[in-house]
Amino acid sequence: MSTINIVKYYFYRGMMPEDKELLKNMVSLAYQTARDRKLYPKAILIRSTSINGRHQEDPNGWHLTFCYKDQEQLKSNVHTACHGYTPGKDVWQLVKSTHAGTKPDSVLKMNGKPVWPSEDELEVAPEIGYGHIPSPGDC
Repeated sequence: MSTINIVKYYFYRGMMPEDKELLKNMVSLAYQTARDRKLYPKAILIRSTSINGRHQEDPNGWHLTFCYKDQEQLKSNVHTACHGYTPGKDVWQLVKSTHAGTKPDSVLKMNGKPVWPSEDELEVAPEIGYGHIPSPGDC
């Protein structure tokens, strides 16, 4: 059985990569990371990495930081933050993922702005087709 899962990809205003290949790689890694938990995300906010409000190297390695929402989270105004770790900065292969618990969209970043602001404060990435073939255990 195959399924089509339509996902909207967001960036904070002014943060969407202009390089189409980089954008495609970021979207792919974000989707793979959410799917690592067998989830069907409906919205993904790809955001910058910071630790305690400052950009630093993560001791666990290079990763992409983002938040996702499934269908229920969209209704509840909550999201899950996660990291998709790769072997290095320019290698877009998922090695491992971490997923934080569910948090309200209104949780504030160090700059006082909500982690997941209203859609008018975000940029929506152009539609990118990305899919996967389910393994026998997924059906």
